[in-house]
Amino acid sequence: MEDKGLFGKILAIVPGLAVMIGTLYVLRVYVEPWMKDAVVFGSKGWLVQVLSLNYILLSILTGMFYRNILFGGKIPTWAEEGFRTTRLFIKTGVIMLGSLYTFDKLLKVGGVAIALIVAFVFGTALFVLWLGKRLGADRSVTATMAAACGVCGVSAAVATAPGVRAKPVDLALSIATILGFGIMTMFVSPFIGKMLSLSDYQFGAWVGTGILNSGQVLATCLAFNPNFAPGTAVAYGEIWNVVRVLCIPFVVFFITAWYWKGEADAEHVSLGSILASKFPIFVLGFIGMTALSSLHIIGAEGSETLHLMRDVMAWVFGIGLVGLGAYIDVREIKAAGGTPLRIGLIAGVSKYVIAMIIILAFIPKEGAF
Repeated sequence: MEDKGLFGKILAIVPGLAVMIGTLYVLRVYVEPWMKDAVVFGSKGWLVQVLSLNYILLSILTGMFYRNILFGGKIPTWAEEGFRTTRLFIKTGVIMLGSLYTFDKLLKVGGVAIALIVAFVFGTALFVLWLGKRLGADRSVTATMAAACGVCGVSAAVATAPGVRAKPVDLALSIATILGFGIMTMFVSPFIGKMLSLSDYQFGAWVGTGILNSGQVLATCLAFNPNFAPGTAVAYGEIWNVVRVLCIPFVVFFITAWYWKGEADAEHVSLGSILASKFPIFVLGFIGMTALSSLHIIGAEGSETLHLMRDVMAWVFGIGLVGLGAYIDVREIKAAGGTPLRIGLIAGVSKYVIAMIIILAFIPKEGAF
């Protein structure tokens, strides 16, 4: 492969990145304001208020249009390097989200919430391991599905795959299944939340527990309430999601141990090296940003600095979500049919519904911060 050098690599990123930034600019500056003023069914702003077609969902839908229609199912070579920066934008945004919290506020999330999150993570993983055996699924597929459904989708599946010797197709099926389920919940959850008059705290707790992918948790919360501020849906949804993400190394250990216990003649794999190489570093960045916020180094609530940071954060997330949409391939979702799809749907729907019931029963409308 030709070595482009640093300057060449930067140039290769420019076309695709320009498309992502240009798309978000048009959506935020022209399309969303037009939708806020448009009168549909006699109601001004119906498209935004009822369909939640704000720039967040529009970014994802436009990215999906690029991938599946305009690009014919594959991101073209000239744009590929630019679109690969998607995860960098999402992770950078999550790190910046740490500015919404302080440690004293996080402590107010409370032991009950943490116990609930951990119970859902390990309860779902155990359920999938049982279900996979009942349905006769391959052990590697079952293991990656258990991680994906239990924790936070793609990251957990990727972290678990090496430890259970999952084939690329196993991983692809697991990821396609959970992303397909996540897409459905991403679009229907804001409707359900508004129909049930959930508060931002309840909605964030529900979505942070019931939706499987970190990026989709973020998008769903912002579709419900597009504001970045303490006390909003995205603030609660992400902190619940981050607590869930912190479970990744423990779940990887648990599932890997389950897999090798049943593979008596298999070769030894270093679990420590897997954990060291796959742990999501951006979580440490999130915690570091929260530490800075706790020490009031980045400014008090309402300051110009925080206002500027949240404006930049909205753009960073928006660019990343255009890219996220461009990585949703409808053909891959169709390919996830069969047993993995049944496992993912049964586990996903069960978790989604049970989380809603528990949130309604035990989580008050007023949040901790």
